[in-house]
Amino acid sequence: MASKSDEAALALYVNIMEEVKGRAFGINTITQSQIAIGPPLIREYCFLQLRMLCELIALGCLVAHGDITKTKYFQRDAYKADDILRRLEELHPEFYPFPVTPIFNPGHIHLEPITSGFLTKAELISLYGRCGDILHKGTLDLLISPRPWRMDYTDIGEWGQKILNLLSSHRISRIGGRFHMVVFLEHIPSGGNVHAAIAEN
Repeated sequence: MASKSDEAALALYVNIMEEVKGRAFGINTITQSQIAIGPPLIREYCFLQLRMLCELIALGCLVAHGDITKTKYFQRDAYKADDILRRLEELHPEFYPFPVTPIFNPGHIHLEPITSGFLTKAELISLYGRCGDILHKGTLDLLISPRPWRMDYTDIGEWGQKILNLLSSHRISRIGGRFHMVVFLEHIPSGGNVHAAIAEN
């Protein structure tokens, strides 16, 4: 049975996913707007959101995992998404969200695994590094010979869609695989809010 700390973790995870949803939809809003600030600044804004999304996914994994959040590193020092994911991998290989398609039957929901098209652990680490490269001015050499700016947002849209494919409907394991959190990013019956439940093995 889920304890009070499990339920508190679930509530915190839902809050993280609400922020994820807002930032992901914010990317769509600004890339489809007619705001007159120019593609370079829009791209910087979007890559800032993508970096924050990487960090939120990693922190969500920490919350879902369980007791390790009490250790000094995870409680005080963990903020880099790539570092969090690497350390979690050593402790609990199945810590990452698993995207699913829910199939509703009378008295039962089957969670069909999605096997492609979503942001993998390796891609999240790669994206996190790419965001860091874009959000820093870099060396003096780059100022003297600047890299050309991309003037479209197709790469941003692809990253954002992969994140939504990962999280729209997913399950994530609690420590030791005792049970899973099943999460829907937009639950229509509850007004489009994030909805989550605990599913025992």
